Amino acid sequence: MKNLLDYSMEEISAWMKENGESAFRAKQVFSWIYNNVWEFENMKNLPKALINKLKENFYIGIPEIVAEYNSTTDETKKILFAFQDKNIIESVIMKYNYGNTICISTQVGCRMGCKFCASTGIPFVRNLTSGEIVEQILAVEQDNNIRISNVVFMGIGEPLNNYNNVVNAIRIINNPK
Repeated sequence: MKNLLDYSMEEISAWMKENGESAFRAKQVFSWIYNNVWEFENMKNLPKALINKLKENFYIGIPEIVAEYNSTTDETKKILFAFQDKNIIESVIMKYNYGNTICISTQVGCRMGCKFCASTGIPFVRNLTSGEIVEQILAVEQDNNIRISNVVFMGIGEPLNNYNNVVNAIRIINNPK
């Protein structure tokens, strides 16, 4: 099974066509996902046959929040997420008068060894998929009932060492749908 969050709307559209579905169904699925509907059965305007195909081929992965740490001086919050493989990463929400910013991770651990960075002490395990990068935003928005307006790629890991997945995540995040 594949995480549907790894797919851009264009890739979902291509999958729809390859599987005998109308391409416009991709927009419907994409819209549901990015309006916090993550169970295929709850995507009410999809035919039952398509829902079954989606369930047979995909899951929508949202990481489990395992800990939250609130700043004592401002509204900054660090959130630790566990993925299905039990690897843990962190994201940080920073609230400003112009919106909410999230600092997200792109890797589990880091191999760079930068002396100034706390991630240096976390051994590299693997790159995050584009879906796992996007999942951090979706989980934070839902759990905190906020809208993220700015994304910073400087959590755990070196974004350019996970270039393809980071670029695909940026494409997904910036899709107007």
